[in-house]
Amino acid sequence: MTGKADMLWLNGQLVPAAEAHWPIADRGLGLGDGLFETVRLTTGQPRHFADHWQRLRNSAKTLGFGDIGSGNIALDAIRQLSDKTKIRNGSVRILLSRGQGPRGLDIPKDSACNWLIRIFEKADTHARLVTLALSQIRRNAANPVSLHKTISHLDMVMSRKLLVGGAKGNESLLLDHRARLCCAGTGNLFWLYGERLFTPSAACGILPGTTRARLLELAPKLGLQVATGSYWPRSIAKADAVFICNALIGVRPVIRIDLGQGQVFEFVKEHPTICKLAASEV
Repeated sequence: MTGKADMLWLNGQLVPAAEAHWPIADRGLGLGDGLFETVRLTTGQPRHFADHWQRLRNSAKTLGFGDIGSGNIALDAIRQLSDKTKIRNGSVRILLSRGQGPRGLDIPKDSACNWLIRIFEKADTHARLVTLALSQIRRNAANPVSLHKTISHLDMVMSRKLLVGGAKGNESLLLDHRARLCCAGTGNLFWLYGERLFTPSAACGILPGTTRARLLELAPKLGLQVATGSYWPRSIAKADAVFICNALIGVRPVIRIDLGQGQVFEFVKEHPTICKLAASEV
């Protein structure tokens, strides 16, 4: 971050990153007991902030962090950070930890949450054309925590390393615990058959993405019939086109899926419907 101030927002204060301190008794650090959101920053403004904050707020209520409020304080913090660091385009990471507590799994009755907000310059490390490789990691749809964006994210970190024998790609493809299609390592999965748009449902262990939600709302306006459900991996083999999506990359086409053991499926690099979805969402 040469020539720019590396600042972050920590529990209500703007501080230089080099001077920030995080308590060693924090449950987020010790147990992964926390939540996060990643938001795209465009011209100094967090895109679709309300959608991200609502998901964070819902998760915080469901998982016992309490009501985190409207998000106005966090929104103001992001704008301040953008001004201080001179970063206008990039990404925002919002992290909420349950706070400090004694050893053990029981949730402390009087712990105060810790907050961290940081912004990063745009660094497009995602491939424009995605190739998916089947991972050994499975998403557990029977675990209700899978519906929330928690900081205990080791399964997705390892999904690119632990691949099914022989599978190769620049992104992982995950199945759920029943071996049904679930998601990519960093986004939701979609595919097209004619005028029908398919995506795994919440019952398949997906994280309900904010971009996914907007695409499901947008698709009927473009004349597409939306189908969500449980699908076997080979059901995607004859799709007209495949793509993944998340808040930072938007919509990215998938040109190859490798299920290992010589099972490889290839797809078109460009599809007019995917181009329309990408243009409309961005």
